[in-house]
Amino acid sequence: MQETKNRYNTGLNIVKPAEVTAVARRGPATVLPVQDTRHTIDVPLAATQHIEMKTSAVDRSKGFLIANVPLFGAFALGVWLLSGLLTSAPLFSFVGLCIMWSSFVLAWLASYFYTLTTSAEGTAHYEARQKWHVIKEEQRRRWEHYNSLTGGNEE
Repeated sequence: MQETKNRYNTGLNIVKPAEVTAVARRGPATVLPVQDTRHTIDVPLAATQHIEMKTSAVDRSKGFLIANVPLFGAFALGVWLLSGLLTSAPLFSFVGLCIMWSSFVLAWLASYFYTLTTSAEGTAHYEARQKWHVIKEEQRRRWEHYNSLTGGNEE
């Protein structure tokens, strides 16, 4: 087989390197200051949504019951079974029924009062009570100052 010569591999066609010339010397390298690369793009989104939730106390109370009554029932059942194992009272008796019912009611009341204080109504009630407390404290301090000026007795 005859070797074909590559026409680009001839000595005349090779690009010769440029002459090495001295480049001006650089000074010491300087550190560039840190730049803020955050950009704000003020372009509206292609799709937007607005969620508005309207609820009532009835909705919240139904949700409370749906979420918690099965838990309280399981708790009452567990207490009832545990009381049957730890005491000599029979499970299917009036005492067993009272233990089961009272544990259910006590768990429900504890959760109800906790939910009442952390719900929308409870938060509004707490805020109103705190505002009245501020007013009462201000009145108490005013009377205290008034009595100190007039030398009167505090009632």
